[in-house]
Order: sequence, then C-alpha cells, then structure tokens
Amino acid sequence: MKLAVIGCGMSGMAAVISAVTNGADPRSITIYESLGRAGRKILATGNGRCNLGNEFTDKNCFYVSKEGGDEFLSGILSSYNVQDLKEFYSSLGIITVSKNGYLYPRSLQAGAVLSALLDRVVSYGIRIEYEKTVQSITPDRDSFIVKTGAAEERYDLVIVSSGFGSGGFDVPSPHLAELFKEQHISFRKPLPALCPLKVREDIKKLAGVRAAGRVSVFVNGNSQGSDEGEIQFTKDNVSGIPVFQISRTASIALSEGREVKLVLNMMPEVNSYELKGILSSVTGCDPGKSILSAMCGFLNKALSAYILSRCAIAPETPCGSLKGRDKDAILRNITELGFTVKASEDKNRAQTMAGGVAPSELDMCELKKIPGMFVTGELIDADGKCGGYNLYLAWATGLMAGKKAAGYYKK
Repeated sequence: MKLAVIGCGMSGMAAVISAVTNGADPRSITIYESLGRAGRKILATGNGRCNLGNEFTDKNCFYVSKEGGDEFLSGILSSYNVQDLKEFYSSLGIITVSKNGYLYPRSLQAGAVLSALLDRVVSYGIRIEYEKTVQSITPDRDSFIVKTGAAEERYDLVIVSSGFGSGGFDVPSPHLAELFKEQHISFRKPLPALCPLKVREDIKKLAGVRAAGRVSVFVNGNSQGSDEGEIQFTKDNVSGIPVFQISRTASIALSEGREVKLVLNMMPEVNSYELKGILSSVTGCDPGKSILSAMCGFLNKALSAYILSRCAIAPETPCGSLKGRDKDAILRNITELGFTVKASEDKNRAQTMAGGVAPSELDMCELKKIPGMFVTGELIDADGKCGGYNLYLAWATGLMAGKKAAGYYKK
C-alpha cells in the first residue's frame, strides 16, 4: 500500500499525521510540494501570527455548497471540535491562546506552528519531494499514476491538498478539472474570497486611509449582507476585514454578470439624528472655519476631503456659508458612500477561494466516484469567514482524509 499526498501545507501535513496515527506505514507515504519549502501559506495567516481556529465555531461561520454542504459540515464539526484542535496542537508542543475567541499559538508566531507540523512529519521518515509539481493524477484500475515532469509513480491512494492558489501559493494541476469532468463530479469554478474589491470610482486620494465603518453589499440593487470594522483604502480598491467578509458574495455575483455596489457608512455607531447634531455642532461653533477643518473633528481628513469632493463642495468653504442642501449631501455621503465594484482582487490577494468539489461527491473527503482519491481544504466547496475558520477547515478535512486513508492499510 502506497499513499501520495499532494501539497505540504496545513491540510497535507494534517492528513499525513492523521494517517500515520491511525495505522498507515510512514515508509509508504510521499508528499509532493510544488514549492521549495513546506507550509508557506501557513506563515502568512493571521498576519504572521497564525490564526489556527476560533472558540466560536458553528455552521454559521461557513459557506457551503447546496449539494450536500450541510451534512458535510455537520460531520466535520462533530468529528473535530475546538477542544480537539487545541489537543492536536498541544500534542505537537504548541500551546494555544484565545484572543477574543481567535485561537493563536502562545508565541504568536506562525513559524512555530509550521516547524511543529513539519518536525512531526519528518520524524516519521516521510519522503517529501520539494519543487515537484504534479502534472496529472490518472486513475488506473485500482491505483493512481502520479506524474511529475518526466517521472511517473504508481500509488494505491492519493490525497490532494494543494488548494487553488489563494495567496499566490500552491496551485493544483489543471488536469484535476478535466478528471472531475470525465468522472461527472460536480465541481464549481473557484473564485477569490476574503479579498479586497476593486472599484470603478477614482479613490487614489483615499489611499492609505483606515477608518471604522460598516460595509453593505448590494447585488442588482438588493442588499446581500453587511459587516462592520476597520475599512482600508488603496489607490484602486476597498479592503479590510468587513470587506473581506462580504467579498465572496461580490465575487460570485460578478462572475454571473450582475451589478455589485458597496455602500459604506463611515459613522455606523450613531443614528441619523445624532449625526445631524454632530455636523451642526462642529459647523456652528465657528462659522468662519472651513468645512474641511470642521469635519476633521470627527472624520479622517482625507476621507472628509473625498466626501466633500463627492458633494461638489470646496473644502475651504466657510461653515457659515453652507446651505441646507450642502449639509444634507454631506450627511448622505457619510452614511451612504457608494462605490461600484468592477472586480474582486485575483487569487494572489485572496485569503481563500470559494468553489471546488461539491460535498455531496464525498464520503469523509474521499471521492465516491474515484475510490482511493481524497480532496481536502480549499478543494472542497466549503469556506469560512475571517477568524481562523479556513485554517480550521484545512486542518479538519486533512485529519478526516488521513484517517479514512489509513483504513485501507487494515483491509
């Protein structure tokens, strides 16, 4: 019995550890990694601190395919809960801490997590083939031919944990899509999720601005969700965690040719009456002060200037010269600052991808139509919100696939 694991990231290494723990012979396992090192994407998670998971984990933290998604997610959550996650990392020597529910290694260093995972894999004597891109996986009778360059090797089992290239890292072979098509496996095209959104409006003057607010997304004029937090601007996109949380909806709608708009409320903590009072107060205390200076009393200066430009009001306009319609326009643009989304950032800027194999095609991550072949992590049409949920899915599906693969060794 021989097992090939494609991808030496979180999901791939979790699969190997699970397989060996459940009885697989480590000498029979080979990991193929397209890059020159393992777990590069792990190092980028949680801004380098590695957000391993979340204390508050339930079905509402994930998006899953309508094709078997609920059943699949229930199986994952019941098999691998938050306590299991803590105990797993503890067994590797990693102590976890919770920061507002977000789970991190106590060291707050992603490198420590990567080292612990890789050390355990290496301790088993697993063969790791670095800089080996798998070009194809071909089912052949009761086995699989894995091709890398001019080399081919036959395996009894294959676990594909290579992801879709979010973050600019491991990319699975295009052959997989063809294989799934040939086998009539339901597979949804992957799209960037948890990513910045490019807008049509000129926002160069907002580049570098960070401000608290609420982001709402509208598809063909209909509200499709919102989130609050720090909103960030670059020269051509809107970013930050609240944008990431609604970016999945935007990506899917854009791929379907629908109109997507963002509406930003830059003072969501007050109601319209209170905001009107704030504006009246700051403009009334000194009629000779410029409106830009007055607005800087409660809003970021660059953001204030941008809002005034959208209102066609000169920033040097004295507060005492403002008309009622001017104040109404300012209030409207503070609470309903609209942008038209032209594209989601590409996969290199996305934290994860939405899409993949429909969960209805899987039995504990094994493809029902290709026995002996497993997919994990990003390759499954299930993804999570910001907060450690995608790394949790990578870990949990890796463990599940490894455990079931180990069962073949006992037959």
